Amino acid sequence: MLYKLYLSSLITLFSLACTAQNYQPKGLTKLSDQQVIERAEQKIHINPKTTIFRNENGEIIAIDSILKMPDREDYAFDSYVDDSGKVVEVVLRKATLKDKEFEQKLKRAMEYQPPIKLVDVDCDQEKTILQEVFDSDQGMRADNGTINPDSDRQNLATVISLIEKCGMPTLREVDEVQMTAIWAAFQHGDNADRKKYLPLLERSAKNGDLSAAQIALMKDRILKEDGEPQVYGSQVVESGGVWVLYNLEKPETVNKRRAEVGLDPLQDYLRRWNIEFTVEQAE
Repeated sequence: MLYKLYLSSLITLFSLACTAQNYQPKGLTKLSDQQVIERAEQKIHINPKTTIFRNENGEIIAIDSILKMPDREDYAFDSYVDDSGKVVEVVLRKATLKDKEFEQKLKRAMEYQPPIKLVDVDCDQEKTILQEVFDSDQGMRADNGTINPDSDRQNLATVISLIEKCGMPTLREVDEVQMTAIWAAFQHGDNADRKKYLPLLERSAKNGDLSAAQIALMKDRILKEDGEPQVYGSQVVESGGVWVLYNLEKPETVNKRRAEVGLDPLQDYLRRWNIEFTVEQAE
């Protein structure tokens, strides 16, 4: 799973701006910046098993070596395709300032999601619908299972369609598990819809239909996706093969904030990732 996640992030560096290099594949065409953006938005990824990776001198580089590079952010990747549009070779080179600026555009393109298309739902079946969403969401995540982004996307479309057609469910109509399905679909969906529907979810929490802790986790997820410091410490990221706490605002008072929304102390929460949190907390 981590390997797949890394390959997805590696795509954000492929085919950046042109610079002079010693090696250029013969009979292949380099993708332009616009083509890279379009492929990123369409979620077209390379296949590392059928792609040859080379350095600027044309020497083949093993994918394992790329995975272990300590300074990957200092390199850019140019992708070359055959007549069918399939990426055949990728050339690794030193990144320029222009490359790094383009990388930000490419990351945004990778995060792009087309607008959700509403699906037909039966308001009289909202309990069944939400239970199916919950089972799908949690089933993928049980025992470190494989997460299917398409399933997450379908779950989000179902939940948004239900809300738009039938209104926001409450605990008078469904149970806690089914309300959690609504939260989970947004939490595991795209950031744009997460932010769009956050006020509605906050109102549900205020009315007691969702928990303050769920809203706190969602706010942290939004902040992380926006590149901002998180507030409650719920978000962790992988770095160098280990899990680390994502950037945290005012760590000396985080446990106070967590207690206010019903979350356990951060040091207890982070033990599941073998992360030590030793920041002394202010009174």
